[in-house]
Amino acid sequence: SFYGILCWVQNCGFLAATRSPAMQWAVAAVAVLFGIATAQPQKQRIEAPKWLDDDGKELFSDIESDENYYGDTACENREKLLKAMAGKGDSSASQYRVRTLLGLGLCEVKKENWVMAKKRLESTISEMNVPSEDMMMKNPDLAPVALTKQASEFMKKFELTQAGTQFRRCREVLDRNLKTVLKNVHKQMSQGGQSLPLEKLLEEIPGYGKTGQFLPSLMPSVPGLRDVFSFAEIIDNALDSLDSQVASVDPMQKKKKLRLDVSKGASKTGTMLYVRSIFTAPILSTESLAVAKQMVDTGVAKAVTSSSLEKSATLLKRTKAGSGCKDSAQQICEKLSKIADIQSNPFGESRLLVLKENKKQTLDTCTTNANIGILLSSKDGVRLTVAGDSIELKAGEPMGLDFCLEASLESSSAAQVLFAQAWHPEFAAVERTTELRQRAAGFGLAEEEVKAAAKAVNDHAKAAWEKTAKTWRANSEGLEKMRKSLQSKEEEKIKAKEAAEEAKRKEDEAGDEERKKNLELLEKKRAEKKRQQEEAEKKRLARKKQLEEEKAKRDPWLLFPEVVEAEKHLEDLKEQRRDANAKLEFDLSNSLTKDISAAERALKSVTKKAKKAYKKGEKPGATSASTESKADKTDSKELKTLQAKLKDVKERKDKASQAENFKEAKKLKAEQKELEEKIAKLEL
Repeated sequence: SFYGILCWVQNCGFLAATRSPAMQWAVAAVAVLFGIATAQPQKQRIEAPKWLDDDGKELFSDIESDENYYGDTACENREKLLKAMAGKGDSSASQYRVRTLLGLGLCEVKKENWVMAKKRLESTISEMNVPSEDMMMKNPDLAPVALTKQASEFMKKFELTQAGTQFRRCREVLDRNLKTVLKNVHKQMSQGGQSLPLEKLLEEIPGYGKTGQFLPSLMPSVPGLRDVFSFAEIIDNALDSLDSQVASVDPMQKKKKLRLDVSKGASKTGTMLYVRSIFTAPILSTESLAVAKQMVDTGVAKAVTSSSLEKSATLLKRTKAGSGCKDSAQQICEKLSKIADIQSNPFGESRLLVLKENKKQTLDTCTTNANIGILLSSKDGVRLTVAGDSIELKAGEPMGLDFCLEASLESSSAAQVLFAQAWHPEFAAVERTTELRQRAAGFGLAEEEVKAAAKAVNDHAKAAWEKTAKTWRANSEGLEKMRKSLQSKEEEKIKAKEAAEEAKRKEDEAGDEERKKNLELLEKKRAEKKRQQEEAEKKRLARKKQLEEEKAKRDPWLLFPEVVEAEKHLEDLKEQRRDANAKLEFDLSNSLTKDISAAERALKSVTKKAKKAYKKGEKPGATSASTESKADKTDSKELKTLQAKLKDVKERKDKASQAENFKEAKKLKAEQKELEEKIAKLEL
């Protein structure tokens, strides 16, 4: 059970020495699989395994913290996480891969990508290294994985109702597991002095822990609950989808649902039940019903044909002998009670009807679509009509029908007809026993009667249920029509998709010529624009050269190198200020404005000196020897000053470092760098 796993995680000795190594590993895998760290109501979160790299840990945390646990983002992250886990040999690596693979499998189930769902779930089972799927089916914690994989495989083959049976079985097992966990959480909380009504907790299960008064606040305390609830929600959504597909083939399905699904699945105490993705044809062939053969083999058919009952009588009602089990009908009751599918059916009431000549007898309507009707006439001449279809019954030969539809009998002469109600062949044992136990009060069954009926169900399931279901599917024309219809629809979808892709390809090809023309036109426009820009640049350069020549004639001293350098420096500062303004760096802009003012003053001064030099006879580009010598001396003096200052700064920085005055050392280091840059410029 889930509680066993909780104990194992807390070193409670769940893995007994008697368990095989494979079973021990499988249970350990489930502990990680469903992420249940503890049943104690304390804030919990599943930690990423230490052997993952940082990116892997981040992916793991993103998945676990994602509110939409099987949303597109979480599923994409699982794909990446699986790659990050590949090749890891840590002892727990395989268990975490199981958890990730299962998540990917459920992502594909949610998307109804059955091929990939089957592949992912097969990988999950393979990674678990269990002996067989049969072993998994015997363990309630592992069974949901195997059942979901089987359902995906059936959907891949368009075996819709068979997939529905596996999904429903999976949902029942998950529901039982959830109840076990919640009961033990409640028990531990009660021992800790916290009072919480168990019934209220269980009532909130259909809300998947998202709605209700108690479960939403309890969910963060037991992380594994979210895993199982999310699993259950995906299975429920898959069943709803399958049921819609059945309804698309069987127009009567919607009417059945409207009448029977009165509690929308929330209540399990009433006497009406709607089961999703079950299909029943209006009239059923004898070959498809194992229960029909049992009626002949057990002698029920012979007893009915020799019956002399004059009034209609109830033989079996809600698993118990009816009021008509006396006198001549006693023998029929005894033989009928040996047929498990009829005797253990709490929804059913088997009656022996006495028909009058040419008088129509309307049959009772079902209280669940998980039942089928079996008719057995004592003589020929009885006609059955179901939803407009009509067939004549043969004496002593059982005939099946869907009595959720309007059905009636009419006989050309007085006759006795046994109307038995049996479990539907595709309604599994785990579902039958669940309905028996949960609806016992509504059916008026005592505890011993429930146990006896449940035992009959389980004994029959072990011996013959799979064979009964196989017979049903092999000889059902309705199921074969459904399979072909679904396959045909899928093929039409594929053809439509291929046709759309082909049409798009042709459209793209047809548009190639137009695209080429447009591209050529665009290239011409670009070439023309480039030519115009080049011509404009040539004109600009020519105009610039003209202005410079005019300037040289008008003010020749402006061509002195120092003036040209000063003008260039001023233009550079102005360009920097324009960039600063564009980037909204106003502090820098203000600083540059001051520098520009200084540069303008320097330019004015240099220009004045150049003008004087020109008037004295100097030419632009000529520099006197005295001027050069003076400049060299100035540079040499400045260089020596800077070098001395650099030496002093280095000594002070070393002392600051030794005294661990790192703030001062950092400041001096910046000053040292600035001095080194100035020295480098002077040495050029």
